[in-house]
Amino acid sequence: MIAPTNKPTMVKWEHLSFVIMDAPNDSNLHIYLKELKKHNVTDLVRACEVTYSSESVEAAGIHVHELEFPDGESPDPEILDQWLDLVETCFKDNAIDSKNNKSIAVHCVAGLGRAPVLVAIALI
Repeated sequence: MIAPTNKPTMVKWEHLSFVIMDAPNDSNLHIYLKELKKHNVTDLVRACEVTYSSESVEAAGIHVHELEFPDGESPDPEILDQWLDLVETCFKDNAIDSKNNKSIAVHCVAGLGRAPVLVAIALI
C-alpha cells in the first residue's frame, strides 16, 4: 500500500473550501477517497495528466473534472472559465447556508504548482 506523498492541505475562506493534494494512482486511490470523504469533497479537479481511473472516484459520488494545463504555465482562458464556473456552482449552497460544507479537491502531480495556483485564482 502506497501512502500519499504529501499531506493534503485545506484552504478555507468564507464559504470556499478546497483540498490541495498530490496525484493519487490506482494503487493508493482508496486512501485518497477516505480523505476526500472526510472533507466532504463533491468535486475533484485533475490539473495534470491521468494517473488513475476516474471510475472509482465517480462511483464514490465525487465528480471528476479534467482541467489539465502544462506545469509551470498559466491556465488558458478556457480552463480558467471552467474552473471559476465550477467554484461558483459548487459553493453557491455554502454561501446560502453555512451548514453546507462542500469542498473541492484539486491536484496536480505534487500538489505544489498547478493545484495551488487554481485555488489562489478562486480566492482573488
